[in-house]
Amino acid sequence: MAKQAWRKGRVMLASMLGVVALTLLTLWGCGGGGYDQPATSAVTMQTANALVTAEQLKAWIDAGLVNKASGSYDRVVILDVSSNETDGSNKYNTVGHIPGAQLISAGANAFQDNTRAEGPLSVTGNMVCTGATMDALIQNAGIDGNTTIVLTNNANNTINVARAYTTFRYWGFPKARLKVLQGGNPAWVAAGYSLTTAVPTIQKSTYGVAQNGTSRVNTDMRVSLPEMIAYVQGVVAGNANKVFILDTIRPGTVSSTTDLLDGNFYTPFDGAIKGSYRFPYANVVSPASTLYFKDAATLQTDISAAVAGDGVTTLGDANRDSAKTFIVFCRAGNAASVAYFALDGIAYYNSNVDVKWYDGSLGQWNLMASSSHTATDTTGATVNAGGKLAVGSIWDTTLLTDNLTWNVGRTISTTNLAQRPIINYTSRVFGVEPSFAQGNQIEDADRAYRSTVTGTTGGGGSTGGGGC
Repeated sequence: MAKQAWRKGRVMLASMLGVVALTLLTLWGCGGGGYDQPATSAVTMQTANALVTAEQLKAWIDAGLVNKASGSYDRVVILDVSSNETDGSNKYNTVGHIPGAQLISAGANAFQDNTRAEGPLSVTGNMVCTGATMDALIQNAGIDGNTTIVLTNNANNTINVARAYTTFRYWGFPKARLKVLQGGNPAWVAAGYSLTTAVPTIQKSTYGVAQNGTSRVNTDMRVSLPEMIAYVQGVVAGNANKVFILDTIRPGTVSSTTDLLDGNFYTPFDGAIKGSYRFPYANVVSPASTLYFKDAATLQTDISAAVAGDGVTTLGDANRDSAKTFIVFCRAGNAASVAYFALDGIAYYNSNVDVKWYDGSLGQWNLMASSSHTATDTTGATVNAGGKLAVGSIWDTTLLTDNLTWNVGRTISTTNLAQRPIINYTSRVFGVEPSFAQGNQIEDADRAYRSTVTGTTGGGGSTGGGGC
C-alpha cells in the first residue's frame, strides 16, 4: 500500500515537473514576455535605457539577429533614418551604412502628416503620422510584434532618430523594443567597425499597428490641442498636478514662428506658453552636434536649470523632483521629439514620471487667435492681428501666452525691415468650431484605426501584441 502510494506520488511529481518545464520552455520561447519585453537570447537584448552601444549592436549582428527570419523572438531591425543630402545623394549608398541597416531616406518627414484635422482646424502641419503610414513603413521593413528596432543615421541628426522613436512610442511600441544607437553611424566607425554599401534583402511582414480589433496606440504620451489648453490652464491655476512644460526651441522670451504649411508666412502671434521653461533640444547631446546623448543624471540637472518665460526663474530641483508629468514642445514637434527621447528613453526610463509630447507645438498654438484681435503694425497703424477663429472662440490661446507679441508689429529680421506677412488660414478653419470634447480628432481616428492586413506576426503570437 505504502509502495503504491510512493509510486503514485512519484508519477504525480514527475507530471508536475513536466508542466513546470513546459511552462518555462514556453516562456523562454516567447522571449520572456513577448511584445512588451526584450527577447531572451544567448546575446542579451536588454540595455540600461533606450540607448545601445556600437559594441552591443555588433554582438547582435554577429549573432545573426539583424534581419533574422520573421517570427523569431530575438530579431533586430536597424533603421538608418537619414535624410537625403542637398545634392540628392545619400551617404547610405555612397559612404555606406551599418551592415543590415535599412534606409528611411525621408528622415523625420517619414513620420509626419500634413493633412490631419485637430481642434478648430481642418488641417494642421507636422502632426503624428497615421496608422496606415506606420503599417506601410513597418511592413516594408519586415518589423513585427517581436522585433527590436535600432534607430541610427549618418549625419548626427538627432531629430531624425528622435522623431522616429517618438512616433513608434505613440503607435504602441514599448521602450524595451526601441533603441537608438549612441553616437550613430560615426560611433560605429569610431569603434573600428566597417560600413557597407550592400543593400539588405528584406522579407515584408504582415504586422499592423492595430489588428484583430485591437489598437495599441499610446494616446497617453501625446498631447492634443484641447489637452494642452487644459494642462496650461491647470498650471496657471496653481499646478496641483505637478505638470512642467518644457519649450525646446525658444531662443528667449519671444519665439519666431513661421507657418507649418507655408514657411513664407508667420503665425499671428508669438510668445511663451504660460508656465513653460526653456529646455533647448540641442543641449541633450555632448559633444554638441553629435548623436552622443547625455546620461540620466546630467539630463535631470539640465532640467533643473531650465529657465522660465521671464528669462530669470529656473525650474529647480524641488520642482523637478516633484514632477508627475513633463510636456515637451517646440515649433513643429521635431525638436520636441529629441527632448522626448532624452526624457522618456534616458532620464526617466525606469520611472513613474509621465513624459508627454505636444506635436502641434507653437505652429498650432500660435494660430489660435480670434478674428477680433487688433494690434499695432510696423507703421504705427492699428490693424487686424491676423487671427481667423470665431469671435470669442474657446480655442483662443492668447490669454495662455506670456510675452504675447503680435507679428504684424514685427519686421522679418534686423536686416529685413519689411513687416512680417501673416498666414491667412481662413480655409483651414471649420465653419462650426468643435467643442473641446470633439476636438481631439487625431487620437479619436487613431483609436478607431484598424490595420488592413489580417496575418499574424509569424512568431506564434497574435498580431495584436505578439507573445504566446
